[in-house]
Amino acid sequence: FGGHHIAPGGALLEECPFIDYLIHGEGEEAFKRLLLCAAGLEVPSETAGISYRTENGTVTTPNEVCTAGEVIDYPSPYLNGYFDKILEENKDLTFMGLIETTRGCPNSCSYCDWSNMKSRIRKFPLERVFGEIDWISEHRIYGLGSADSNFGIFERDEHITDYIIKKFLENGYPRGYQTSYAKNSNERIFRIGCKLEKYHLSKGITLSFQSMDEKTLENIGRKNISVENYRELMDMYNAAGISTYTELILGLPGETYESFTAGIERLLMLGQHNSIYIHNCEWLPCSMMGTPGYTEKYRIKTARLPLNQPHIEEDNSDGIPEYSRLVISTCTMTEKDWINMNLFSFTVQCFHHTGLFQLFALYLYNEKKVGYGDFYKKTLSWLFLSDNAASRVIRGIKDRLTDIVNGVEGAGFVAQDERFGKVRWPFEEYLFLCCVWELDAFYDDAEKFLAGFFDGDTVFPELMRFQRAMIKRPFNKETEIVSAYDFEDYFLNALENKRVPLKKEKHTTALHAVYYDDWSFYAKKVVWFGRKENRNIYLGENGERSEEK
Repeated sequence: FGGHHIAPGGALLEECPFIDYLIHGEGEEAFKRLLLCAAGLEVPSETAGISYRTENGTVTTPNEVCTAGEVIDYPSPYLNGYFDKILEENKDLTFMGLIETTRGCPNSCSYCDWSNMKSRIRKFPLERVFGEIDWISEHRIYGLGSADSNFGIFERDEHITDYIIKKFLENGYPRGYQTSYAKNSNERIFRIGCKLEKYHLSKGITLSFQSMDEKTLENIGRKNISVENYRELMDMYNAAGISTYTELILGLPGETYESFTAGIERLLMLGQHNSIYIHNCEWLPCSMMGTPGYTEKYRIKTARLPLNQPHIEEDNSDGIPEYSRLVISTCTMTEKDWINMNLFSFTVQCFHHTGLFQLFALYLYNEKKVGYGDFYKKTLSWLFLSDNAASRVIRGIKDRLTDIVNGVEGAGFVAQDERFGKVRWPFEEYLFLCCVWELDAFYDDAEKFLAGFFDGDTVFPELMRFQRAMIKRPFNKETEIVSAYDFEDYFLNALENKRVPLKKEKHTTALHAVYYDDWSFYAKKVVWFGRKENRNIYLGENGERSEEK
């Protein structure tokens, strides 16, 4: 047995007598050596990074420490033909290819097991990388993903990007490229983003923070880019029309409810109106956070729950459940705080970054000095006092979070609803879909709440009409909206963190609408595929992107 959830040492052998060997860390070399042991050509004591039983007890051999810059080259399953039969027998399926151009990470984040493995970055040969891209393109694989931790950190990564584009222009595939970019974004990553965006191959550029709180960053061994640099990067990407998204981790030691919500507000103030992804901190047994000393120091408590896998269909055919552990309390975060932090994060991700209240939040911030944090906290309070589609879902989400804290078996982090297809949805996307399902009724109910911020301002009814019209929905045949104000110019500037006066003049905004006659297709294309590119709303769209089935 091997993989990321095999804890250091041999304790798992005591729990599971049917296991003969544990492989710690990377598995290729150790597994090959174990096969040689099984053939009687080697002995286990000479194999690095394994645990096994002996007459004198369990033995764990030392791991090999990887050297930075070393070349790593294992046989490619693509180039050796192992996937050819799968493609031939499943012509009705759409596939995504995953490759490694490098392996390892230079950072030492305590929540990640690469930090404890001291896994320095090593490169796969360019010949192999280009060969796998050839295979992906020639076999018409729809999407290409990279398992790299810091794509863009090396000069050659720009050449790899050029090669992906070259193959796309030759064969029309892959249709998109997604990876984890280097944590400290730079000019090279900007150039990579520009090249991918030109051909609509970009799936968004990560501007990663994990936390905005300095003490928390110190606790996890992380250093962010400066706020000034972040603002400059946002301006660069906005000017180039390239979508960005920022990631935060909820539940890191040192974070409080106040620091967490303030951090989200800070990102909105810095101009991150496209997308913030908020991940719950997963407790990994091979990470620094997974060590007994670290867990005790920060009083980390975890909950076991079904593996959080959105955007897949339910499949229990093998009868083997999989689980993960999430951090639900620390020395600075109670379980109640954890629930409230999640509810706030779902509210911001749904109502701001999928657009439902985004235009109101921008206008109120710029014209009425209403802080983003204050606005979305009041939105969350209003939801719990109301009875609409969003209110019913948010109450159900709170019940689910409470079940997780209380250890209720089967309580998870995804929702499944046949109205939107067979896949499971993260809560913030499910919340959005339920609002759109009865959008007019939802906005009718929200109108009184939103009007309370305007105190009779004559802009409000026009803004209410414009906000409603900007949300993409199925079965919509409208092609334009006429307003008494030039909201389009005003909000396009606001989304780039620029404040311009709102002009009171008749203005027509074109809706480059694609007619969706199926809810599951709409949910997949607009909510799932379009989230990182802010494709939930019409504002700013040029109608060029392909939306074919």
